[in-house]
Amino acid sequence: MARLSRAETMAITRNKLINSALQTFLKVGFSAATIDGIAEQAGFSRGAFYAHFSSKEQIFLEIIASQADDVTPKLIAKIEGASNASDAIEAVSRWAEERSQSQDLVVLMMEVMQLAKQNGTLDERYTRLFKKNWYAVGEALRPFFPEQRMPGSPEEIIAIIVALSYGPVVSGAGGFSSGRLVKLVLTAMMLPHSS
Repeated sequence: MARLSRAETMAITRNKLINSALQTFLKVGFSAATIDGIAEQAGFSRGAFYAHFSSKEQIFLEIIASQADDVTPKLIAKIEGASNASDAIEAVSRWAEERSQSQDLVVLMMEVMQLAKQNGTLDERYTRLFKKNWYAVGEALRPFFPEQRMPGSPEEIIAIIVALSYGPVVSGAGGFSSGRLVKLVLTAMMLPHSS
């Protein structure tokens, strides 16, 4: 069996730490999670953690970036595969419904965002990450708006969709389906009203 290179070993260690961090955050929350606990669960020392990440915030950002890098291209492909506005609305509505089912990660994200706001540590990396992905999805939707005119920026349109997707999960709002709420809003914005 061939011996792994240093780069391969580092990549494996990094991935194990990321997976351990995600599981730890989901189990005990961001605030209660410790760097020692994350490293120990992954089978490494605190030093191994710091060889890859400078803080809990950095590893959390890596988790969110990884999720976004996985989900965003798939959603864009579904939108671009739509033949008309109704199909695009349906694709985004299904995505919203799927997202609303992943409550653990949403609650974790809300905790981190709240802490960051309180501590003044919500740095540019979070904002850039979300805006970049939201812009790309919004631009994929643009061709389906009447005359390709959106009532707001691509980021604002997707921020509305994200809020509707995750809002009912977080607030427990009256049993409304996230997919249904997104469909209502997009239909109102994208499809011409007939009298």
